[in-house]
Amino acid sequence: MAESIKLKVSCHACGYVIEGTARYGQGHYVPDGVPFDFVAVGKIKTAKGRRVKGEVVCVCPKCTVKNKYVI
Repeated sequence: MAESIKLKVSCHACGYVIEGTARYGQGHYVPDGVPFDFVAVGKIKTAKGRRVKGEVVCVCPKCTVKNKYVI
């Protein structure tokens, strides 16, 4: 089953808010909005269930700086 990933972060350099979404599941990754690279590094178990833990790398559309985040 695919999990929806919502990305809303601010650029480290200029503070521009970067937003994007993607569907991730069984190795299938489909981005929508601002393109970002997603690498799954594990799973987190919470009271609501399991979700994917990963690293996101995206390029700011305003200043073209590459940003890396852990989600």
